[in-house]
Amino acid sequence: MYSLNDRVMWNAVKVCDHNFDGVFIYAVKSTRICCKPSCKSKTPLKENISFYPTVSLAINDGYRPCKRCRPELLLSNEDEIISIANQFIEKEYRSNLTLDRLAHEVGVSKFHLQRLYKKATGLSPLEYATNLKLKEAAKLLLTTNQSITEIAYHLGFKSSAHFSSLFRQHLNSTPSAYRKGESV
Repeated sequence: MYSLNDRVMWNAVKVCDHNFDGVFIYAVKSTRICCKPSCKSKTPLKENISFYPTVSLAINDGYRPCKRCRPELLLSNEDEIISIANQFIEKEYRSNLTLDRLAHEVGVSKFHLQRLYKKATGLSPLEYATNLKLKEAAKLLLTTNQSITEIAYHLGFKSSAHFSSLFRQHLNSTPSAYRKGESV
């Protein structure tokens, strides 16, 4: 029996949905070939396919990339993936940024993005976004008269308590003590 995710992926394969390219790869057990969801080759039997988050994992399991849809040409340069992720994070860190949304924007699975990003930067993508928020918060605390609550909401925190807790955890100071130039 297929889970909901498998059903969604299977439906994407059946209709050759290019919106799922880079989200997952499917591999056909009978031919030992892996394809993008948008591949125009004959649709395989459902029981003959497996899903993978990346082409490299399918290749590691013994599948060859399809010569028709060329799944290995999907965004595969790790530096490019990290660069695109950073640009998007730097543009959107104040909004409700999720790993799902970021992975969709970058064009790879969220698991692949998380692994690559952590390997390249030592941080998760959301840790980097949080660091950007806190850096801006520190600047706003010193250069504006906005309340701590206003700053927290401006930067996309769900509550000022959560903001204050993260601020203290990362900067070893409460937002009000930081504003006054005091340390804790």
